[in-house]
Amino acid sequence: MSETSQKMNADAFADLPEPAIRKRKRFSIVWIIPLVAAIAASWMAYKTFETQGPLVTICMETAEGLVPGKTKIKFKDVDVGQVETIEFSKDLQHVEVTARMIKGMERYLRSETLFWVVRARVTPSAITGLSTLFSGAYISVLPTKEGKLMSEFTALTEPPVITDESQGRYFLLRTNNLGSLDVGLPVYFHKVKVGQVVSFHLGEDDKVEVKVFVQAPFHERVHLNTRFWNASGLDVTLDAQGVRVQTESIITILLGGIAFDTLDTGEPMEQAASNAVFALYPSKAQSFEASYDYRERYLLHFNESVRGLYVGAPVEFRGMSIGRVVDIKLQMNPKKKTASIPVIVEIEPERFEILGKNGDREKVVSCLVAMGMRAQLKNGNLITGKTFVDLNLYPSIPGTSLTMGGKYPELPSVPSPLEGLLASTQRIMNKLEQLPMGALTTELRTTLTDIRGTLGQMRGLMGRVDELELLPKAGQALEQATSALKEVELTMAPDSPVKNDLAKLLQDVSDTARSLRNLADYLERQPDALIFGKEKQ
Repeated sequence: MSETSQKMNADAFADLPEPAIRKRKRFSIVWIIPLVAAIAASWMAYKTFETQGPLVTICMETAEGLVPGKTKIKFKDVDVGQVETIEFSKDLQHVEVTARMIKGMERYLRSETLFWVVRARVTPSAITGLSTLFSGAYISVLPTKEGKLMSEFTALTEPPVITDESQGRYFLLRTNNLGSLDVGLPVYFHKVKVGQVVSFHLGEDDKVEVKVFVQAPFHERVHLNTRFWNASGLDVTLDAQGVRVQTESIITILLGGIAFDTLDTGEPMEQAASNAVFALYPSKAQSFEASYDYRERYLLHFNESVRGLYVGAPVEFRGMSIGRVVDIKLQMNPKKKTASIPVIVEIEPERFEILGKNGDREKVVSCLVAMGMRAQLKNGNLITGKTFVDLNLYPSIPGTSLTMGGKYPELPSVPSPLEGLLASTQRIMNKLEQLPMGALTTELRTTLTDIRGTLGQMRGLMGRVDELELLPKAGQALEQATSALKEVELTMAPDSPVKNDLAKLLQDVSDTARSLRNLADYLERQPDALIFGKEKQ
């Protein structure tokens, strides 16, 4: 384009008016919509954050049955949270479950708070969690106000037996043997279920400590003199009144359980505090027996077989248990070629009360031994052949004292009744065998010959007396004496019936003694033969 043309165009635009630019001060209504949306979103975010509860992490062994975004956390069947994520721990040994709790739960999430997974579970005392078969597993929580606040927890592998501690009391029972007891088994009072076994563990002194929970208001029946015992199985009693069978319930027969009752002392006793410690006895009978802490050990020697005696066998005084056997050993002496079986027993001297004394318990047994107390083995059961140590007073035996000098004082003993019978029979046989039957017969024959000669002389003398008609009655007396001597001579003859009967009597006595000895040996081997008879070969 030429310069003339460009100039003409510029002049044409120069004549045009210039536009006036003005800034609009009025707010556009278009911005109201996003502004309202932003305010609403902010309010919802604030409300969500305001109502959102704390986030917790729960460490578990397994996540069986748990689903992120679906599994609920419940307390008393009320939803208090929900599982958000499930991840493995860094060592791959556990599962970490992250859950969001509802608002207000943060003050109850403390170190004493418990979490566990609720699934269908079969326990000895009940079947629980059946609803989870249809709705799925869920996490249960037991909030508390005790402990410090925290956000990381470890779930229990087993659900707690008691979830409401305010409705009863815990008690601790100590025993030597747990038996068939297990967590969840019932606790009975007068055959009414009033509690459960919560836990058990082995103490430092090798005692088993069983923790039980007694529900209210039955925990008020537990006093300082209350006795607990293992009610598992059947309690069979055989006494003068017959056979008695006692049990608490079918559960205790099949699985086991614990029962308790209060000893009636005639004096009111205060209630036991929470976590009070009691002894757990093996049976009800043993729980109500008087127990003493002071015990003394003594040594016994029996010059006979101790077959049937065992460690733990009772030591009785006229049928009353006063101790037990604690040790049985066999001691050999090669130099003297002898063997002995020392038996160590443990006696509770406080069970004896000596009238007129100061009650010195250390001198009770010494006083009884001086009065004639001796130890003896007796058969306690004909079926099992078990024996026990019986202590009794024998006033006819010369008094003695305890033998001191060893580790334990030695109590004197006497043979058992069967052993004493055999010893007496043996002594009779020894005396019969020592009788000089042959020499006695020869001496009687010599005496009879002398008497016969004397009678002949007297007969001649009496003949002369008859001539003088003196003493006619003396002749008759001599005739009677002669007749009697003839009978004696016939009696002592080698083939006389009397001598044969005497020999037969001695043989029968010998056979009887031999049979008694064989019977005693057989009864020691088979004591139940008195009830069931002799076994067939």
